[in-house]
Amino acid sequence: MNWKDKTIFIGDNLHIMRGLNSDSVDLIYLDPPFNSNGNYAAPIGSQAAGAAFKDTWPLNDIDIAEHGELAEQVPPLYTVIQAARAAHGKGMQSYLIMMSTRLLEMERILKDTGSIYLHCDPTASHYLKLVMDGIFGKGNFRAEIAWHYSGGNARLSKSFSSRHDVILFYGKSDKQNRSSIDIALLWSEGLSIKSSCESLNLQNPDSDNNPCNPRHPFNPRFRQYNKKSLMLKNRPKKPNFSQVLQLPVS
Repeated sequence: MNWKDKTIFIGDNLHIMRGLNSDSVDLIYLDPPFNSNGNYAAPIGSQAAGAAFKDTWPLNDIDIAEHGELAEQVPPLYTVIQAARAAHGKGMQSYLIMMSTRLLEMERILKDTGSIYLHCDPTASHYLKLVMDGIFGKGNFRAEIAWHYSGGNARLSKSFSSRHDVILFYGKSDKQNRSSIDIALLWSEGLSIKSSCESLNLQNPDSDNNPCNPRHPFNPRFRQYNKKSLMLKNRPKKPNFSQVLQLPVS
């Protein structure tokens, strides 16, 4: 591996990844632009004030050239992007080319035992699923996770509300590490830690570092067992899908 663990890189990840050794990364979580056709800026007064970006993707000559290269590298990927253009327009084509060139690099640097989580939303999740099938292989698809977020609870009037993002979970191969279980911590919706723990034969079940232990601050039962504990004052915020724990199993 030609880079140190816990290194923070700043800049375009495509150029950075092209300098990394193949098969050197255990886990990838990415939260890219969603192709929302919106403009975003950090709030005035925040530490990031002045930072801004446009989540729009006009097709240019570089995109067209890269699309042609994809036709030689991964023909099914080229076809998927062509179909997306026909159904959704040039903006989606440009967006998927941008994502595909980076996902190809991620597939290269990911270990055979590794896994990848792609955060997106319904704007492009269906196209990105096909892109990842083309790059990682449909047989390495593991799960599509619906990430529900809170919002107004007004009664439905004309349509259903859409309050969820999507996380696409893939392995790189059938050699994906089975000695650990990736537990995405869900606080109130979906998979519960309790049911996960009951279905797994975990080592050190009484360890304070095991979220299946009621004493662990991420366990929903923590409040019940530790009402008077000083740890409650320092309880971490409710975790999201970007917080993933690696738990050894026997």
